[in-house]
Amino acid sequence: MSVVFVLGAGLVYGDAASDAGMSNAISGLRDGVLSYFNPSSGTVTEVGDSGVTIQLKNDNIARKGMRFDVFRKGSPFHHPVTGELIGYSENNIGTVEVMEESSAEGEYTAETVKGDLKDGDTVRITSSKIKLAFFQDRKADWALSEAFFRSLKDSGRFELLESYVTGYDPHVLAGKARELGAGAVLMFSTPISEQRKSLNVKLYWSDDAKLFMEMEYLVSQRTLERLKAEDEFISSSLMNLDPWASYEIQDGLLMSMGDVDNDGAKEIVVSDGQDIRIYTLKDEIQEVWMIKGKAGEQHLSIDILDLNKNGMAEIFVTALEDGDAFSGEMSDSIQPLDKKRSKLRSHIIEYGPSEGYKKTSVNMPYFFRVIGNTLLMQKFVSGRIFGGQVNEAEWKDGRYLPAKPVKLPEGANIYGFTFVDWRNSGETGLMTFDDDGYLTLYDHTGHSLWRSEKSFGKFELSFRETTHSMANPVRKWSVRGRLITINTKRGQEVLVVKRVPFASSIPGLGTTGAEVYSLWWDGSEMGSTLVLNEVSGSITDYWVDKGKLFLIAKGSIISLVKNAATGELAKGAMLYYFNFDSK
Repeated sequence: MSVVFVLGAGLVYGDAASDAGMSNAISGLRDGVLSYFNPSSGTVTEVGDSGVTIQLKNDNIARKGMRFDVFRKGSPFHHPVTGELIGYSENNIGTVEVMEESSAEGEYTAETVKGDLKDGDTVRITSSKIKLAFFQDRKADWALSEAFFRSLKDSGRFELLESYVTGYDPHVLAGKARELGAGAVLMFSTPISEQRKSLNVKLYWSDDAKLFMEMEYLVSQRTLERLKAEDEFISSSLMNLDPWASYEIQDGLLMSMGDVDNDGAKEIVVSDGQDIRIYTLKDEIQEVWMIKGKAGEQHLSIDILDLNKNGMAEIFVTALEDGDAFSGEMSDSIQPLDKKRSKLRSHIIEYGPSEGYKKTSVNMPYFFRVIGNTLLMQKFVSGRIFGGQVNEAEWKDGRYLPAKPVKLPEGANIYGFTFVDWRNSGETGLMTFDDDGYLTLYDHTGHSLWRSEKSFGKFELSFRETTHSMANPVRKWSVRGRLITINTKRGQEVLVVKRVPFASSIPGLGTTGAEVYSLWWDGSEMGSTLVLNEVSGSITDYWVDKGKLFLIAKGSIISLVKNAATGELAKGAMLYYFNFDSK
């Protein structure tokens, strides 16, 4: 839809009510911000009681509220040998602000913000990166904020600076921006009015906290769904479902999905903890590639995302070398993690049409996890394991680098958490496991709202290490299980796997089982819906893709609530596929 310009402090309204609108909402905000920082230069032509007149060069266009630095010719400087005049220094002597957008052949009326200006002074907006302090309302929609932040960053125009603040008073923000060395402040929020969410951006100058631009776009529900974490939509209420299909695979511990070969279809990538197999899923599952792992290597997680935007999604493998893991199902056989030998040597695998799958980055000391369209990285810290900062990752200069920090509650780490907006109200909370399998819910301010009364069970991969502490000579740490946010008719819910004792008279099934629940917070109580019951062995990983649930079970049978204790014995792992959209 069209964008309407309204009189005010640069206020713009638009509507992102279509797929094109989604792009317009983000790019429109970005371009609006950029328009106030276009590299420009000109000259002060008149200084009077009523203001300042400036003449811009080369068809440069100014907007009301733009500020130009003012420079005056300084001392000459000469060649040290020949004495030839090379040029003149410049002194920054003030600032002017444009008071109107209309101009006559590049001439604008401005006012002096600071400094004693004279005719002939130079006005300029630098072509170098602008330092911009970026703040977002804690109630802001995380996915929308991410999309906008990345759009600004990818423009290459700004050095985005972030810092924690307790409130959003413009003078507080401007003060923090000055501390950071930023010339301007950007405040991002996603307010809700008449059940419609908007993207709102305000720009303030750091010197005096003056508002010089505000832009707002309405966002359609379809736009929100496309940007939400995990990018899926389950159209019906969750219920007990028969699997559409089940497949016996060679072995499996970890899984993820994505288009890793740019053929337009998503592949299923499965790790057994050391080797990786890639499957296509059409009428039947078919293994198309096998990547042999290194001896002594233990995969901790596997994720897929096309971060470098070349059309072929990368496979991010978090790997521990020479580390002995123990299964949460077999805690009697705990093996130690030797800190002197064991190192985190994560790597990235990518497909090439001529050479197939190969490692493109190796020996990376980071844990990886993908949430929505964002890759998270947390640096391995010996002795503290998950003590490093969690950052969003960026692809820059041919490398995967930690970028924007992610603020997590104390005790949370890169694994076992998800963002969730229960009612699509714009208030995004966070749910996370602790190391004992208990769930905690935090609101958008970081305040704890709820903790599960019972544990959801031990995690599949756990480690222990010896310490130098007399009080705690052994420290145990786990790779916390996956939590996935899904969209339902009443808002967002969280899928979680619970590992429970499983008693059966059928020999060979083992002594453990698992259940899958959907959790929903109504504002005061946590409700749960049992999705799957009595999965023998253990669900070691799972994935949701556009209303389809895939899970790997190490064990022999699965039974649903309405069809318990049925199925076939299987020697390896089983991949189960459920389709919620069809019900």
